Amino acid sequence: MKNKYLSILLLALAFTSAKSWAFTCQSLGKSISTSGSVNVYVDLDPEIQPGKNLVVNLGNSIQCRNDASTVYTDPVWVDSGSAFVSDLSGFNGYLTYYGTQYPFPLKSATDAVNHTWGTFRPWETVLYISPISAAGGVFIKKGSRVAQLTLKKRDSLNGNIQTIIWNIYANNSVEIPTGGCDISSRDVNVDLPDYDANAYQQVTVPLTVKCAQTQNLNFTLSGTTAGSDTVFQNVAANGAQGIGIQILRNNTPVVAGDKNALGYVSTTPVSLGLSAQYGLTSGQVTAGLVKSVIDVTFTYQ
Repeated sequence: MKNKYLSILLLALAFTSAKSWAFTCQSLGKSISTSGSVNVYVDLDPEIQPGKNLVVNLGNSIQCRNDASTVYTDPVWVDSGSAFVSDLSGFNGYLTYYGTQYPFPLKSATDAVNHTWGTFRPWETVLYISPISAAGGVFIKKGSRVAQLTLKKRDSLNGNIQTIIWNIYANNSVEIPTGGCDISSRDVNVDLPDYDANAYQQVTVPLTVKCAQTQNLNFTLSGTTAGSDTVFQNVAANGAQGIGIQILRNNTPVVAGDKNALGYVSTTPVSLGLSAQYGLTSGQVTAGLVKSVIDVTFTYQ
């Protein structure tokens, strides 16, 4: 009788232990029902918003469920130490967890949310970056790790903790805006026709800016100039001599380093109204390639 009683007790303990992990999450067809780590590849589709810029909604890639919803309440939270990593490691932002916003990286855990549903539902966790400039960005390469988040679930009956570490990777290459405004392109190439001193050769620079909330903006052009502050140096290898590139606004050459008032900009894209043409420097013009690199910097008024 003694051995039989011991056998029944061990079965009961084993049954209780198995039930304590009755919580499962899945991501892109892979599921986890125990503690562990999971690599999650997400499509980054950043978007500027008032006071914060969306990085990723993890609910689109991670879903969780309570496997014994009639027995457990499954309180789940995001633990302290969850943070941006790699190219985003120096940035602060926000994490929204089931509608409540927390400063990110997390210095303390979020409130727990009871996961009482027995079917897979999106894990309602959204990451944002705080703007640090008028219009800037950081380039994220496909395959780069961008964040690490720690999910914790407490067994509502015996207190056991299940820990899932989500390693978030970019599934696409993308420029994440780090400013309160965003530009239509961060790398604009403008092709000019062959130089003709007697022809009108201005070409529009297709560059616009928009802001999540109304901002009064200035912009400044910078780069190496040659001959005057309105002609940018030809940096092409073995390029043409005596010639560079000039940027105009409303047919007036833009002076490098000067602030140019753009005015109030909101969610509707506003063109900078720029065009490019050749500009003479000094000496005789010789044949060859012409290339200039010109940076545009935005500031708030």
